[in-house]
Amino acid sequence: MKSHYRQFLIIVMVFTFSVILAACGSKQNANETESTTGSNDDKQYHLKVGYLKMNGAPLADIAIYEGFFEEENLEVELVPFNASTDGINALQTNKIDIGLTFGTTTPLAFIAKGADLNIIGGHMEGGHPVYVPKEDADQYKTFADFKGKTIGTVRLSVPDIIFKNALLNAGLDIEKDVKFVEFKSNANLIEAAAARKVDAAFSLSGFLTQATEAGLVPFAWSNDVQPGHVCCRVVTHGDYTEDQQIAFKKFLKGLIKAERVKLENPQIAVEASKERFNLPDEQVNEIVNEEHLINSADPHKHQVEELWKQMKGLGYIEGEAQNIDLNKHFNLKFYEEALEELIAENPDDEYYQQVLERYKQQNL
Repeated sequence: MKSHYRQFLIIVMVFTFSVILAACGSKQNANETESTTGSNDDKQYHLKVGYLKMNGAPLADIAIYEGFFEEENLEVELVPFNASTDGINALQTNKIDIGLTFGTTTPLAFIAKGADLNIIGGHMEGGHPVYVPKEDADQYKTFADFKGKTIGTVRLSVPDIIFKNALLNAGLDIEKDVKFVEFKSNANLIEAAAARKVDAAFSLSGFLTQATEAGLVPFAWSNDVQPGHVCCRVVTHGDYTEDQQIAFKKFLKGLIKAERVKLENPQIAVEASKERFNLPDEQVNEIVNEEHLINSADPHKHQVEELWKQMKGLGYIEGEAQNIDLNKHFNLKFYEEALEELIAENPDDEYYQQVLERYKQQNL
């Protein structure tokens, strides 16, 4: 009887020990699974990125073409818009996660109206011309020569701000010395200039072929008027999830790498963007590689602040909006983290050190 009892005890002990081992093993497997699924390196992220059709998305296109986003386990879905205001409205209603090429002045105008938007990076700088009829080009030596002229513009666009300030700096009274005709789109603006309904047009480089074929030529470029001025900024809604924060850093990391590719091999930009534009290579090259257009992922906070100041001076920002603290609408940590990772991954690469120095000069 005692023998049977001892056997029973042995069986119970073995069974209990087996259960404990199984439990420990299960706990270890759970930790391994948790560790894997919680890893930023293994998790897949997705972003909907809005862009303006006429501007394209050169740096994002290059990042997709070169596989930079894929390396970061980031899927980027590019969503086209016909107007910057439509894009910002979509951003505010969470239909997209990022606005890429909706300009700078449009997001700033929304901020002035109380929108909760953050600027986290950059995409384009410069690249805007004043078009005049070729036969009249000799009439214009300085912006003072536009006195008495009729000028077409798209209200609150970057060229609208830059060139109106150029007229002011030339000593003109923009309320009395010139007449402005506002257009809803740059396409309509170029058509009006081609039909000589206006004497000049504050427009974009993306319409250079259309303008040239219509007998128009650039009188001046915005870079010459205000060196380093910004255009399209990377904009997000001010309230974002933890996953979005990680994805934003990964997105900017891809843009920084794409900027380098475009600088070293501009032809890649044509290959990467030609399907999006569906135009001949020469025209795509004109849009993405025009010499006055600079693609940079840097937020360039100082120049954004300059545009804000100019918008105030022109009366586009009035009342209580003038007291808005623009600092609250920048979040530079994503760009900083992206750059820090690139430097850590490429400690001997001088290029990223130069990008870091540029960041310090333009933002801090």
